[in-house]
Amino acid sequence: MRSIDLTGFGYTPTESLVYEIMLKHGPGTGYALARAAGLARANAYSALESLVAKGAARVEAGRPRRYRPEPPAGLIARISNSHGLALERLSKELEGASVSDSPTVVEIESGRAVLQLITHDVTRANRSVELLAPPDAYPLLSPALRRPASAGVPVSLWSSHPVDLEFAEVGVLRTEDRWPGMPIIMIVDERYAIVGSRTGNAVRGLWSSSPPLVAAARLALERFTGTP
Repeated sequence: MRSIDLTGFGYTPTESLVYEIMLKHGPGTGYALARAAGLARANAYSALESLVAKGAARVEAGRPRRYRPEPPAGLIARISNSHGLALERLSKELEGASVSDSPTVVEIESGRAVLQLITHDVTRANRSVELLAPPDAYPLLSPALRRPASAGVPVSLWSSHPVDLEFAEVGVLRTEDRWPGMPIIMIVDERYAIVGSRTGNAVRGLWSSSPPLVAAARLALERFTGTP
């Protein structure tokens, strides 16, 4: 197993190490985990209690206390939720402090990043939402898409295969020719756009508030959907 680094998400190097040791060796007492990690018991116990407080570990019932790691999928969900809330607060604070919106282009390098960007923009939409995404992305984006749809904001959704959403219709593409992978295109309020693609698990693309890129997203979406 490669070394796990959680330091970019508010964890210390020691907490990262102890979490990795729990994944490798399974649940254990603080003493056993300290030995496996090569740490002083005080340091190991401190890291374990912090992991429990952050939701990355649990304490099993009984004596002596045994610590169990949060499964990786659960940890990712917790981190995504906490960072999503933090980004939402920061977005509101920056909007209140910003004088003007300068055109920006940001490179997208992962599937999780594109989902977070789409969610962020869609939940703030007040004029329109247009989205072309892989069918398996819609269950993850459904809570965000429901918000503008429920508020009466026009929502146009498309995918390469049929998708069943109870609150909005999802059109099916007529073609995917001459696009590198599965297309991902978003236009929100005619101000923000994503142009990207997914090949296997790899996602690449651009998010932008630049009018030329928003226009390019519009042209690409019209080509795929056959709508002006």
